[in-house]
Amino acid sequence: MYPPPPTPTPSTSTSTLGFLLLPSELLHEILFRLPLPDLHRLRSVSRPLSSLVSSSEFRRLYHLNSSLSSSSWLFLLSRRPPRDSFLLGFHSPSSRWSFRLPLRSLPRFDDPYFLASSGPFFLFASNLRQDLVSFHLPSSSLLRLPPSPLGPRGTSSWRRASLKLSADPTSHRFRFLFAEMYNHLPYLFEYRSDTNTWHASEAVPVNPDRPYSPDPLNVYLHLAHISTESLVLCTGPGTNGPVLLRPRFTENPFGSDRLHVYGDGNMLIVKSAPIEEGSRVRTRMRVLIGIELWGISSDGTEWVLTSKVSTEMIEEVKKPYGVMMGCMAEREGVVRVVLMSNCKGAWDLVWLSYNRAKGVWRWVPVPDCGTKGLNMAGIALSSTFSRLWPSPAGITSSAYILR
Repeated sequence: MYPPPPTPTPSTSTSTLGFLLLPSELLHEILFRLPLPDLHRLRSVSRPLSSLVSSSEFRRLYHLNSSLSSSSWLFLLSRRPPRDSFLLGFHSPSSRWSFRLPLRSLPRFDDPYFLASSGPFFLFASNLRQDLVSFHLPSSSLLRLPPSPLGPRGTSSWRRASLKLSADPTSHRFRFLFAEMYNHLPYLFEYRSDTNTWHASEAVPVNPDRPYSPDPLNVYLHLAHISTESLVLCTGPGTNGPVLLRPRFTENPFGSDRLHVYGDGNMLIVKSAPIEEGSRVRTRMRVLIGIELWGISSDGTEWVLTSKVSTEMIEEVKKPYGVMMGCMAEREGVVRVVLMSNCKGAWDLVWLSYNRAKGVWRWVPVPDCGTKGLNMAGIALSSTFSRLWPSPAGITSSAYILR
């Protein structure tokens, strides 16, 4: 439930009045830095503040600022055995964990694994029921999706780089797409919430009837990587249906010292080395030594090096780890990468972003959120959550917790 509104006092009213008398530019600069849950809580402080942040003009400016500042969120699902699960959200501009959703408050929600987030929607897979469940935050409603054309699927069947959730933050509709090989052929499977149905279509090689050209609206889903060649399914406004791209490397990029992270037509190669302690090499413990970002060429036939993270930044973010995974997303020319590693039960998160226009890497420090000893059950990035706005009456869900 929401924290109880503060009890108005004369000093509170005076402070609020003084705050509202600040120049509008400074007032907006302060409020634009707050994550959306904090703005909702701020509406309980006083009527003047509530009127300000609820106005259509402030919403427009907040949305515009979120887009220009590349505001984004990191969500992860943490589990504390046996059944205590929380979806946690980190807001990059404020550098705080400011969202917490306890899943035990949601009825008939068993053994969830977090897959994706877009706008007001969160998508989970259930290992017990082997189905998909979407959660709509403003209405606190659950929707159990019908089985896909491939039938029931456990959580291990879902690969993050081969799926995409796309929602309009202003509506109750979303699309969920995933790519899979079926009878040795590449297929795109798409679910639409407005019709509650699935549609399957085979991806074909690029040809005059199915052309390919780079487009910010394209959706790229990674299918596989074999030797020096990748299989990437692409669909978008100009492809006339899904097409299959086969970008290649000049040499095999795989090796025991490399982790590959895929997302939105990009590939991140994370290089590591075993930790040496004197004459002893700890093969099970590794440390970062390099990160490279690659993209698909304009004709879809090659992987092209985009940029490398500087040695100085690698020195800042590297820590010993035993296992590592990651996720990557791109929106409006900014590529965001999160690497999650574990060392002796302690989790560490590294958030990096690359601005294509400026050619600059940025490191976003992520504070610990008390995850030591917990099981991580899914991670995702979202750049559309900041555009979700509570209704004037407020979100009534008892599951939505502000921190």
